[in-house]
Amino acid sequence: MDGSTQRVMAAREMVMRLVPSPWNRTAFLDALGQWRGRPIELMPVDSTLLPGTLDSGRGTPCGLWLDCTDVDVIAFVAGTTDFHIDQIIAHEVGHMILDHDAEVAGSAGVQRLLPNLDPALIRRVLGRSEFLDEQEDEAEQFGDLLLSGVSRWRASRPMRSFWGGDA
Repeated sequence: MDGSTQRVMAAREMVMRLVPSPWNRTAFLDALGQWRGRPIELMPVDSTLLPGTLDSGRGTPCGLWLDCTDVDVIAFVAGTTDFHIDQIIAHEVGHMILDHDAEVAGSAGVQRLLPNLDPALIRRVLGRSEFLDEQEDEAEQFGDLLLSGVSRWRASRPMRSFWGGDA
């Protein structure tokens, strides 16, 4: 197991005690926010505003983590499925727990996306888009591993109907 995978596994173990059973997104984010000492807010955003939010060449994100001075904000495409929202959240939590770093590049795009958020309060912006670098790979691996432990408790209608459960 390489160093990156070991970091991801250790991070997952730290957070698993915060995961409610059965899965409850709100309870998880509340517990994680208390553990981190700052609230975590979810913010659905218009998908037409996402292109260009991050650096050019990084693709269009389907989710973002904004590390602000006193709150963590997880933005996701409004209207996506609950299953996908959970995956975005788990990925962005991976960035938080693994303490991934990014400059406040793309702040103009973030300002367009979230006009009511003071750009001076944003310390980092990371997004779930293309997985071409180690931080994105780690965050995605973290998200997959985190949710694999709760998958049978996730109440996603599309996944239940896909696997032959209740519609």
